[in-house]
Amino acid sequence: MASHREVKSLPWYTRSRRWFQVVSLLVVNASFLFQARGICFPVLNCWACPIAAFACPLGALQNAIVDMRALFILPLYILGGMLAASAVVGRAMCGWLCPFGLFQDLLGRLNPRQLSVPRLASLGKFVALVGLAIVAPYVMGVPLFCKLCPQGALEGGIPQPLLNADLRPLMGTWWYIKIAILMLTIAGAVVYKRAFCHVACPLGAIFSLLNRVSFVQVEHDAEACTDCMWCVKHCPQGIDPRTEAGTHACIRCMECVRCPFDAMRVSVGSGCSVCTGKARGPHDEESSLE
Repeated sequence: MASHREVKSLPWYTRSRRWFQVVSLLVVNASFLFQARGICFPVLNCWACPIAAFACPLGALQNAIVDMRALFILPLYILGGMLAASAVVGRAMCGWLCPFGLFQDLLGRLNPRQLSVPRLASLGKFVALVGLAIVAPYVMGVPLFCKLCPQGALEGGIPQPLLNADLRPLMGTWWYIKIAILMLTIAGAVVYKRAFCHVACPLGAIFSLLNRVSFVQVEHDAEACTDCMWCVKHCPQGIDPRTEAGTHACIRCMECVRCPFDAMRVSVGSGCSVCTGKARGPHDEESSLE
């Protein structure tokens, strides 16, 4: 007998995420077609990349904070843009558009038995946001996270010296630290599901701030759910979508919406479960404590 998933017609977006990720990668790195360095594209994509077409919002935020030391102008236009995106789709930029998210997804395919990141460790991205991306730039006067960013190492730190021999003598301590962090990030992405997204990405931390109240939500239908764990096994973020689809860890990738029993659904404009009081499943009480 055909399964429920074989009978029902899946929404188009459940089959298109990888294409969105690839197209986003090409668009943000299409400087040979256009230049938009004055515009922040809401993904982690280093503007030191030789072919980057847009500015990195995290880099722009840090440089604005550095400038704020002298000009006393808050970078509200950068923060406002990121929070506006979060208010509409939550962390969907992480799941659908981010090139570094795609990089980690592909690395994860090397290991069919990836582990989930411990929940307490997922708070590390907020520590990175406050400590490395906000406080350190203001106190030290340098965009510290940019100096450590593994995406910056991958897109800028490696190709730039290869293309420009004049830069090679400048490859000092910071460069080696950055490359070491990239290597650790790659190893972590093979062992753990999207380890960097969980533990260390300040941009993901910003996008997650309005995850619970965003316009687009993923909801769990407790009556349809059979607790077969299909959504848990297929979640690229390594969370339990039944109880964590509204938390800061969910990247709104919609993979769980492919549930064979139609127990996970996308809700648009109906408000979050926290606000509406809708049931999210048998683990509601545990989820509410996060």
